[in-house]
Amino acid sequence: MKIPSIDILGIKEKIRPVYNLLNHHLHGALDVLRFAAQNFARERAPEAAASLAYFTFFSLFPIILVLISFASFVLKSQMVQDQIFGYIIDLFPISPEIVENNIVNVLSRRGTVGFIAIIGLVWSASSVFTTLSLNIDRAWPENASHNYFERRLMGFAILIGLGVIIIVLWFLRALLQVDFISQLLIYFQVPIFNTTLWDLIVFISPRLFRFLMYWIMYQWLPKANVKMHEAFWGAAVTTILTELITQAMSWYLSSQWVRYELVYGSLGRIIAMLLWIYFSSFVILFGAHISSAVAKVAKQKKLFSKSDLGNLHG
Repeated sequence: MKIPSIDILGIKEKIRPVYNLLNHHLHGALDVLRFAAQNFARERAPEAAASLAYFTFFSLFPIILVLISFASFVLKSQMVQDQIFGYIIDLFPISPEIVENNIVNVLSRRGTVGFIAIIGLVWSASSVFTTLSLNIDRAWPENASHNYFERRLMGFAILIGLGVIIIVLWFLRALLQVDFISQLLIYFQVPIFNTTLWDLIVFISPRLFRFLMYWIMYQWLPKANVKMHEAFWGAAVTTILTELITQAMSWYLSSQWVRYELVYGSLGRIIAMLLWIYFSSFVILFGAHISSAVAKVAKQKKLFSKSDLGNLHG
């Protein structure tokens, strides 16, 4: 029996008018997704996401130790630990107890940290950011990339920035907990605590923090000149997709449909966390390609408008 051949070109010709109509009404959103997906595959970003997940996992503990050591110069060590563990739960909702328990064990056993040890920790902690910078640069293949030393310097700068952010956020949180501030809010009849508004603020805050983090990352990490609105759309897509992935994985793992411990034994939770890190890395790199695609679509629109204007004058 002869299997009928599929006319791919004919199907494309039939779909093209529908695609163009939808793309026009969506202001080029379909073109953005198409260009992002094509460039994402061309630059072998799924493989890069696996590499990034590897570096993230092995840099995670040095990053946390460096942040605790850095912030402890300003705040008490226990305050810093509590603050950072709170962020770990927000940023690593899948198996956060693994990270927390290991950090507590390391901190309880460590002695005086020498200068060489600190340098080693900082070097290890910055590895994930150098890898991230390299792969985000690849979303703009027509532009030059940062060299190795520039990426390392950016990694160190990000570490310092994270330490400063932790200190500032701790002071802001502590300010809200001061009795004087609480009494002031009550006096002016602003009962913000234990209200729906406060619950909404608590829910939105970590997601807004992640969105701003992605926005800054897509704006400043690439060597290409990225405009604010281009980085904005990449950050928006990344924030939405990472939230969906986190909720889906949390539901999937709690549903007992999958039992990693039956296959991996005591490593089951680590495997689940690694899988979540990989999916998140995948989405973060895709967000960079979204930002690049937004720039490409905007450039094409500008060229077409100039071409149409030239035809009118001609």
